[in-house]
Parts: sequence; C-alpha cells; structure tokens
Amino acid sequence: MNKFFNANNPVMNFLTNLYNIMLLNWLFLLCSLPFFTIGASFSAMYSVAFKIIKDEDPSVIKDFFTSFKSNFRQSTILWIPLFLLTLFFAVDLFIVYHMLGQDLQFFQYPIWILITVILSIIIYAFPLIARYESSTKEIIHNSILLSIANFPTTIFILAIQYAIGYIAAGSAKSLVMTGSLFLFFACAGLACFYSLFFNRIFDKCDEKKDLDN
Repeated sequence: MNKFFNANNPVMNFLTNLYNIMLLNWLFLLCSLPFFTIGASFSAMYSVAFKIIKDEDPSVIKDFFTSFKSNFRQSTILWIPLFLLTLFFAVDLFIVYHMLGQDLQFFQYPIWILITVILSIIIYAFPLIARYESSTKEIIHNSILLSIANFPTTIFILAIQYAIGYIAAGSAKSLVMTGSLFLFFACAGLACFYSLFFNRIFDKCDEKKDLDN
C-alpha cells in the first residue's frame, strides 16, 4: 500500500497531474470571466502547463497567480485588440453567410485567411509571454515568425481548434458535451498538450540563440 501512494508511482503521478490539470482549468475559467483578463489567464495557464509537462511538480495556485499578476498588463494589451479583430471578422463572416447573395460568397475566403493569421498569433503569443520577458512588439513579431517557421504545428493546432468548433456547433448535445469537457479539464488539458510542441520549439530557438552567441 505504501508503494501505491509513493510519489514516484506511475498511477499516483498520473492522478497528481490530472488533479493539477483540473485545478488549472478551473483557475483559467474563473480568471477569464471578465473577458479582458483572458489574455492574462492564457499566459498564466501556459506558465503552469510548461511546469506540468516537465514534471516540475508546480504549486498550481501560487504559480498561476504569480504569472497572472506579472504578465497581466502585457497580456491584456495584446489580448484586447486581437479579440476585437477576431470578433470584427467573425461578424463579417456572419454577414457574408447570411446577408449577401451566393454570388458574393467568395468574400469569405480572405476573411478566413485573416482570422487564421490572428489565431496563429494568439497560438504562440501567450506561451511566449509565459516563458520569456520580451516587449509586446517582439512577442507579435516572434509569434508570426514561429507560426510560419513551424507551419505544420501551426496548422495542426488550428485544425484541432476548428474541429472542436465544428463539433460543438453540430448539435445541442454536442455543444453540451464539448462544454462539459472544457468546464472540467479540456482548456488546461489542451494547453498541456500544445505545450509539448511549444517547449520543443522554444528549446530549439534557445539552442540556436546560444550557438549564434
């Protein structure tokens, strides 16, 4: 029995990580309730997610709020315009689909491209804020470069996001099931999954920087 409760036991390690992910998920959702804090919540969630995937046994609550506080200003300044741009183009899509004729449906394609560019920036920006101390201009610049340099990873993550949205919009039942997953662990779970890729990408960038120096 003592072996089962040993911290090095694979089962206990899994249960600990599952608990940490669920706790991190709830912290993220709670701190995202006023929409303007979502950026800071993203950065804080990735800050803890990086520690979880590295088996650093984080203090989830303390580490989350430490990152949330330290990155609040920069994350919020970045999040609000990105959110408003995404909302603006989403409204444009609604107009194209529901208010314009079939002959003008081709207008959706440039809008989808712009939305994809914004989402690509969001994908990398907040993990970058969580890991590095850089100016907002550098974060945006590096996010664009990384999204292009790691195009397969970017497309893979975008595909997951679009697939989740497509499934959720399929029916009321699908929406409830998807919402339930995100309520309990899916937000932080996806952050940890994505962090496996981001950690590898950032480590390569750090190695290259060290070699250049």
